[in-house]
Amino acid sequence: MDRIKILDATLWQEVPQDVITEAERSAVESPVWIARQGNGHIVAMDGPGDPEVATGDVMFIAEVAPRGR
Repeated sequence: MDRIKILDATLWQEVPQDVITEAERSAVESPVWIARQGNGHIVAMDGPGDPEVATGDVMFIAEVAPRGR
């Protein structure tokens, strides 16, 4: 959990463990974001760089930092 910055504590409770594991594995050189899409699916994805400037039907739940950072 030291690599994970939770942005939305309420939605964090809904994140499946397999999505967290996927995000931790994928965050090798750059951050990976855990987000809820407009269709309700919670996914790990390459991030926008800054969730504060993101637009659309994506709600960012957490940022997973790269390994060793």
